[in-house]
Amino acid sequence: MELVKNVSLQLDKNDKFKDIGISIRFMAPLRKELASLRSLLAIMICDRCEKYPTKKQMSDIQDNLYGTQISAQTVGYGKAQVLEIRTRVIDPRYVKDKELLQSVFAYIHEALFHPLLNEAAFEEAKAVLKAKLMRLRDDAAQYVVAQGLRLAGEGSSLAISSLGDLEELEKLTLDDVLRAHKHLLHEERIDMIVCGPIDEAQITALIQQHLSFQARNVDLESHYIFHSEQASRYEKEQRVVNQCNIFMMWQTNIGICDADYYALRVANAMFGQYPTSLLFREVREKRSLCYNILASLISFDGAMVVTTGVEAENIDQAIDVIHTQFQRIGSGEFDEELMTVSKTMIINSLRASKDSMPSVIAQLYQNQVLNQSISIDERIKRIQAVTIDDVKRVFKNCRHCMSFVVCQEDNQDETD
Repeated sequence: MELVKNVSLQLDKNDKFKDIGISIRFMAPLRKELASLRSLLAIMICDRCEKYPTKKQMSDIQDNLYGTQISAQTVGYGKAQVLEIRTRVIDPRYVKDKELLQSVFAYIHEALFHPLLNEAAFEEAKAVLKAKLMRLRDDAAQYVVAQGLRLAGEGSSLAISSLGDLEELEKLTLDDVLRAHKHLLHEERIDMIVCGPIDEAQITALIQQHLSFQARNVDLESHYIFHSEQASRYEKEQRVVNQCNIFMMWQTNIGICDADYYALRVANAMFGQYPTSLLFREVREKRSLCYNILASLISFDGAMVVTTGVEAENIDQAIDVIHTQFQRIGSGEFDEELMTVSKTMIINSLRASKDSMPSVIAQLYQNQVLNQSISIDERIKRIQAVTIDDVKRVFKNCRHCMSFVVCQEDNQDETD
């Protein structure tokens, strides 16, 4: 339901869970100059607040609320960046405190509306985010994906990390955070989801009491279809690494709301999502070129990527084999059992998601963002309806954009 303009609330009464999940998501444009700022704000919101200004006080209130903790993250959704505040609280039926939910929502209110935004907290959060970004930069497998997306997606949202950027982080001040917090509360799209064994009337009343927001005008896109005019290209970068890492990207020319999206999901599963896939069989099992290999969809951007780690002498062979498996899907050079098994794997994953609260909330949010109401059962039917011709068609429609390799420096000692 829409509480006020661009502020929504979804309630999912679900008695299979023993606790209650609360997710509050703020959506803003994904921009390089804003990504680090909103990630920094996310850290500060769940760290301390004006009412509980020390970590000891925060720990004490969390203990009083039966271990209820607030966490936050930023995630990219196509052209948008979502800052999510979330928590889980034990079902009040299992505790003596009958005012538990009232206290939890009051705690969320303090953290969200009155976080501790002073210079000391700012510098501490900045150090935390800087350490995260440096760990990602120093991890070869994560670096190749981040840098590959920056290169292949130049000029698009794909090139922007939702976590942020070290260079942009260094420019930020406390005043920037204060302005971002005000913008978050008053100008961004807000979607709240509460899931679990809930009394819907009670939760609605608590939301209205503790999480009341004003209407706002928001003109924001999220999902789109990435398109590049550049020819397919290959780039290599040398770093001090233990193993070479490969990143390959295709533009799928299929959006997440398109009729062919479910055929693309099946094709991707056959290509490299599961241990039953062609990539796993041909690159790992048959040729022993790698330990892990994965094909995945970046659905809100209309892109598909393959990542793997190989020895330097096997780079060219691995890339050639990956291209060959891609072409096999598009030309129908596979047995029907591969498609049947891949569908089963997807369907089993969808069914299992019904038992995972984070997955349930993610599905509810996706439907809200896409203005859909597609159930898990309906998704399963659409997967089952995919044909071999559908699979061939969607892969023929894909175009390779880039192969990016991070490998050892020429003078790197193999014993390092």
